[in-house]
Amino acid sequence: MFRFLAFVFAFIALGSAVKAAPVKTAHLTTELIAETTVTPGGQAWLAIQHTPLKGWHTYWQNPGDTGLAPKVTWTLPTGVTVSELVFPTPEVQPYMGLTNFGYSGETALLAKLTNGSVLKDGVLPIRAQVDFLVCEKVCVPETVNLTLDLKVTPKPEPLSDFSAARAALPQKMQAQATYAVSGDTLTLGLLSPGTAGAANDFARPGGAYLFPLSRGVIDPSARQAIELGPQGFTVSLKTKATPEAQFEAVIRFASGRSYQISATEGTPPPAARGLGAPPQARPAINLMGVVTAMSLAFVGGLILNLMPCVFPVLSMKLLALARAGHEGAAGRRESLFYGVGVLLTFAALGGLLSWLGSALGWGFQLQSPWVTAGLSLLLLAVALNMSGLFEVGSGLQSLAGGRLSVANPDVTALLTGVLAVVVAAPCTAPFMATAIGVALAQGGVVSFAIFLALGLGFALPVVALTFLITYVPAVAARMPRPGPWMDRLRQILAVPMYAAALWMGWVFAQQVSGLGLFALGLACALLTVGLWWPKGPRVLRPVFIVMALAVTATAAVQKPDTPVRVAVDHEAFSTARIAELRAQNTPVLVNLTAAWCVTCKVNERLVFETQAFRDAVKASGTVYMVGDWTNQDAAISQYLSQNGRSGVPLYVYYGRNNADPLVLGQLLSTRDVVTVLKK
Repeated sequence: MFRFLAFVFAFIALGSAVKAAPVKTAHLTTELIAETTVTPGGQAWLAIQHTPLKGWHTYWQNPGDTGLAPKVTWTLPTGVTVSELVFPTPEVQPYMGLTNFGYSGETALLAKLTNGSVLKDGVLPIRAQVDFLVCEKVCVPETVNLTLDLKVTPKPEPLSDFSAARAALPQKMQAQATYAVSGDTLTLGLLSPGTAGAANDFARPGGAYLFPLSRGVIDPSARQAIELGPQGFTVSLKTKATPEAQFEAVIRFASGRSYQISATEGTPPPAARGLGAPPQARPAINLMGVVTAMSLAFVGGLILNLMPCVFPVLSMKLLALARAGHEGAAGRRESLFYGVGVLLTFAALGGLLSWLGSALGWGFQLQSPWVTAGLSLLLLAVALNMSGLFEVGSGLQSLAGGRLSVANPDVTALLTGVLAVVVAAPCTAPFMATAIGVALAQGGVVSFAIFLALGLGFALPVVALTFLITYVPAVAARMPRPGPWMDRLRQILAVPMYAAALWMGWVFAQQVSGLGLFALGLACALLTVGLWWPKGPRVLRPVFIVMALAVTATAAVQKPDTPVRVAVDHEAFSTARIAELRAQNTPVLVNLTAAWCVTCKVNERLVFETQAFRDAVKASGTVYMVGDWTNQDAAISQYLSQNGRSGVPLYVYYGRNNADPLVLGQLLSTRDVVTVLKK
């Protein structure tokens, strides 16, 4: 019995020695832990894990203006060595005009132990004396003595989870980095390494912060100025001393990711500068910020109903409103299904944009010739139906909202909502750009809520008017009774649908060759014959429709001959060219447009193609630069992302003397643009 109890106590003592009890001082709690046991001749990671009291903080390896880095004195068995500490990315800790770098919560400082002892089994007694400086408004030096009896085993056995500690470390990066010192300014140039996460960070460095590893080289309290470049960015820092051969630092981005870089002395690459200061990254949004963004999205959705590209599709619902006063519950139900279709489509578009990020943008679906060709045929079919040339039960006829005898009006109304959103996507209403930018920056539930608010704003006018007409007798009484006038109205409203089909065909023409456009025209003719042919054999109609779809597929795969031409003299968009012109002190006006963007085309016709604009460009020596996003373009997508936008139009003016970029509004006037150029 005595031997059994002795064995139990010895086992408990040995197990407790692997992870000693935390040491508590007046201002922090600290312990020494191991990730695994160690093998003979093997290695194991150790962590000095410490947590200061609330309101107190410890320091990074470079503490900043004041403070002291933690210091460890190891007592180790013969043959055992421990590496230098590996620090997680620190926080910025401003205090009364000073800037320090440290930690305010639980922190793990890692070190790698190498077992070079002769011990094959048993425990290695590891002792560490750690000196901390713990500060709040006052600073208190703390010394803790930590112990750890680390077991030596034939195979490593897990003891602690270090995944969170590793996630807090800066990632190693092989980015091209050079620095140059001029006077008291160090300019660090960084080119994007091209890896997925880092490329996104380098494309949007607004809000990034650089922590130099060595103390006394950089003034921690001085402003860090960031300038974008075509393939990276530069950071300008105020120096306190000239760095040695290499300048090492940790850079933390607004995304939360951080990287350790090592820069050699040399001229920063031209591709890392020249595009001016980036827009500031959006901070983590709070509840009030979410509510504000949702409000902007809701108002933007309301205004979107008044944008030109939405008018043809809303003509479908105008017919439904005209008869709503005489249908009551059926009209209300259809309006709700229309709203559901709108919300589902906005949610789907928002999900794709959030998932793929800068790879897409608002209106991305119309960058595909398959989509524009399909919409051309669909809008033509709807227009033919509204003209009364054919009727198809619950199919395209019901999409037009024209008959009372459709088989499934609820599904029809839902599909009308889907089509309305798809066709409305080329337009960007006021307030939408800000709301969508917040949605894409935050992602997740926030993004879903913002796109839902956008859909609610877009669907509300039709739903609210339907309920008003059906529930308020005075309004319903003023509605004309059903009669022949409804057929005439339907035929009149077919005209904007024909116009929409022509517009979508024009967009398609910008995406394919002349042969592709000819093929689409042939497909439209075949579809018209298949849907209308009044005296032809009914069995041949599906044949013509299938032929139309086959010819459309052939049209969609044709490659464009030449890029879209712009009437005004301009240069093609190039971030490298922007940087070159700014180095020559030449002002630049960038116009990012697309053939399917109605707002873009309106601005081009009313502003950029006017003689007043031409004269202002010539008089000011401005280079007018146009980027065409009709088809997907990675360089334009990245530039949009750098400027916090998800779609076109985007207008950016770069003034002389390296002035910060000025992002113009989406709805322009000639007078405002000319005023900017003359300044």
